[in-house]
Amino acid sequence: MARDLLFEIGVEELPTSYIEPALAQLEREAHAALKERRLGFQGLAMYGTPRRLTLLVRGVVDRQTDFDEEATGPATKAAYDAEGKPTRALLGFCQGKGVDVAAVRRVTTPKGEYVAVTVHHTGKPAAEVLTPLLATLATRLQFPKSMRWLDNDTRFARPVRWLVALLGDEVLQVEAFGVVAGADSMGHRFLARGPVRIGDAGRYIGALEDVNVIADRERREQRLAQQVEALAREAGGQVVLDPELMSINADLVEWPTAFSGQFDPKYLDLPREVIVTALREHQRFYAVEQASGKLLPFFIAARNGDGRGLDIVRKGNQEVLVARLEDAKFYWETDIKHAPAERIEALASVVWMEGLGSLREKAARLDSLSGWLAARLAPASDTAARRAAWLCKTDLLSEMIGSGKEYASLEGTMGGHYARRAGEPEDVAAAIAEHYRPRGSSDALPSTDAGSILSLADKLDHVAGAFVGGKVPSGSEDPYGVRRAGNGVVCILVEQQRRLDLQATTMEATRIFFTADPELPQAAIMKQLAEFWRGRIELALEERGIAYDTRDAALEARVAMAAGEGAATQRRAGWADPCDALARARVLAEFRGNRNFAPLVILFKRVANILKAATEKPGALDATLLTEPAEQALSTALDAARKRTDPLWDKRQYAEILPALLELEAPIHTFFDDVLVNAEDPAVRLNRLALLTGVRELFVRGWDLSRVVVEGEKS
Repeated sequence: MARDLLFEIGVEELPTSYIEPALAQLEREAHAALKERRLGFQGLAMYGTPRRLTLLVRGVVDRQTDFDEEATGPATKAAYDAEGKPTRALLGFCQGKGVDVAAVRRVTTPKGEYVAVTVHHTGKPAAEVLTPLLATLATRLQFPKSMRWLDNDTRFARPVRWLVALLGDEVLQVEAFGVVAGADSMGHRFLARGPVRIGDAGRYIGALEDVNVIADRERREQRLAQQVEALAREAGGQVVLDPELMSINADLVEWPTAFSGQFDPKYLDLPREVIVTALREHQRFYAVEQASGKLLPFFIAARNGDGRGLDIVRKGNQEVLVARLEDAKFYWETDIKHAPAERIEALASVVWMEGLGSLREKAARLDSLSGWLAARLAPASDTAARRAAWLCKTDLLSEMIGSGKEYASLEGTMGGHYARRAGEPEDVAAAIAEHYRPRGSSDALPSTDAGSILSLADKLDHVAGAFVGGKVPSGSEDPYGVRRAGNGVVCILVEQQRRLDLQATTMEATRIFFTADPELPQAAIMKQLAEFWRGRIELALEERGIAYDTRDAALEARVAMAAGEGAATQRRAGWADPCDALARARVLAEFRGNRNFAPLVILFKRVANILKAATEKPGALDATLLTEPAEQALSTALDAARKRTDPLWDKRQYAEILPALLELEAPIHTFFDDVLVNAEDPAVRLNRLALLTGVRELFVRGWDLSRVVVEGEKS
């Protein structure tokens, strides 16, 4: 007979950010522990509120599954004496395994003959297994910060006040945190104080709802969303969409009741972002807007309770909000008295990064780097990007950002507003507002060319400065957000399809640092930066579904630079241009299903291995030394492939290049069948190596196929 298992940890109010990770951890650990202990079950469900973390396991079997253990004992010569009688070693082994000596058999192993026995383990009752298991699960939960409240080293996010452990209607005597589990949970702190008898694990959800606790987080969120949307319609608008805020509020309450309030319309003169931030960040209120996007002087909040006394609650929340908006109004009115351009020189008094100068010096670098980037990516944005470079950090000196710490998340955004108020061109103001984007993987990208250029410059300078200043991220540690900045650069280049050589760009971004301090270990720093950028690009390709070997084949290429980028023979690393690398990787991925692809990869690896093993360096190919028909045919095919693909490489038409390269499979195969590469004649041998070098060089302009793993190749 299968029964449901309920385990509830009742606590003082948890921080909202702790609940979801704790439930995920509890689910993961419980699933693994039940499997390890051979207890079958139908499924897991997790529930959580600010006051409880709950595991519900459906259909737990009554007993562990039986199993047989094959145990090897001492060597035969140690198990029996000269007369063939069991020794103490054998008797001790049998006693330890709980078997009779007669059950022992002899087995042959690589180390010789040993004795062995099959031990049958009968499964224990589920209740006997689960009691210690649940205690262990509870005490092993980890939190960002934990506290002690007992006279021992027991820790948890908040003090544990009760435990519920039921297998069906049977109470499991789980003991943890100085509490013994029972069948009683607790109702809503205000609406239904005191214990509530669960009785049976399967009645958990319903029993709690009877005492005003909605344990299912998804149901709480749905209930709250419906109420919030209805109140927004009553106010003549719609709620400003904010799924994260809805989730936060759902984790703040056990019985959500939404209510609305209002504020003086005069505060609508403040920038929209300031009002929304005042509502959201400090009070967890929802903003209300018209269909046009204009904010209305209303807010909606969530209460942990019912509708009683809402007028008093509304009045108190309105008073708190007015105080916040008054602060914001003061900051705004003070800040707009000073144009951003007036604050540029004051940036000299603000340290950018320890040991790397001031924000004034950073602004000068951003000006130079923005101009360099604009010339390569968006020449028309040069003026706006460079003007914005000087102004983009000035809002850090404003009251709103500098003194109003609660509005610090609006850096950049406020700079854009201040620039507009000061009469700066819209493209300059927009670039300032966008230059921190993207702040993370889910953030929007800059929407203007000038914004993208300035964002790239800011992030490239941040990465370069961090490496020059010895603030290199290591392991999981990245206090300066260097990886985030690097990911932002790659994301902009890839998603906006902007082609940029990060090797050359890194040289430009670090140039001013090396010029200022010639003693810096330039070679070592540049090597570190190359490894860093390659790692960021590997991650970007992986996130876009590129298999590891396809990714490596594209990144290990030696790409010929297009006309205007450098000398015709100059090559860049295959990873240096993230957008180009992704394009080549995607084309290669599409061609992996071609019937000629796997044989060609195997042949290419043979070419690469021969060249790697060669102790002589071949020179230019001499056509007069090609005497064998197979090598002549390969040379002809290679020349034809070059002529066909040369213009395609310049145009980056990779999907048209690979078919031409795939046609080389047959002549390469015939070459290896009919020609001895390591000929006795040195001139012939070197010439054949030169021919193979030509084959390899043609492919590695886009892909190093030796990185590709295919079926059929020898391990």
